[in-house]
Amino acid sequence: MHRAAFTLAVLAAACSSDATANVAGTYTLALTVQQNECGILTNAAETSSTGVTVVVTQDGANVTAKVQGVAGMGLSLATGSDTFTGKISGNSLDLSIIGTVAGSSGTCAFTRNAHLVGTLAGDLLTGSVTYTYATNKNADCGTRDTCQDIQRFNGTRPPT
Repeated sequence: MHRAAFTLAVLAAACSSDATANVAGTYTLALTVQQNECGILTNAAETSSTGVTVVVTQDGANVTAKVQGVAGMGLSLATGSDTFTGKISGNSLDLSIIGTVAGSSGTCAFTRNAHLVGTLAGDLLTGSVTYTYATNKNADCGTRDTCQDIQRFNGTRPPT
């Protein structure tokens, strides 16, 4: 009997460590360009920005992160959306924007995607956004098939 109770206690503790964090809230982020191979981050001369507002909503493990203001407008112009969607597992976020804004260069056709990975620790959210091209793999695409632009971010939400 004691062995069964001990086993249940161990299982409960193991499950609770994998509990999905509550990531919902309004975050104020600082962004820093780490890499600009593709030129998707057109203002890379401005290597950092502060005060970027992101509103995160959550329904269980499903998460959306809507970038507000000028940063959101820039993201929408590049990708077609200002809202990342994806999942949270434990305290780790994995969100994406699959681009819908068509572009071309010669016979290369492309869109721009954004992939956000982050970690929540208390009210601090840190991570990165990687921007890439999705191309038709034509020879005119050149480095668009392999390049990446990366922004690091960190910021907080008001305590809950």
